[in-house]
Amino acid sequence: MLEALGEAGGLCTARTVNGDGDLIVCTLDAGHYDPDDKPPFKGGQPGGWHKADASIWNDAGAACTPHTAI
Repeated sequence: MLEALGEAGGLCTARTVNGDGDLIVCTLDAGHYDPDDKPPFKGGQPGGWHKADASIWNDAGAACTPHTAI
């Protein structure tokens, strides 16, 4: 559902695949991504990276689809 809303609905559409092969869609607002704003992983905040539940990722990973690719 979140992916269907896409950036027209104000949500980021970046995706990644976790170790179990599940597709994960970012749940943050569109336009949030900043690869230079690295998250403080111990604090659990996403910084400028993508986030969905406990998953935090950037667009550089092999299993990642940046929001600009949609």
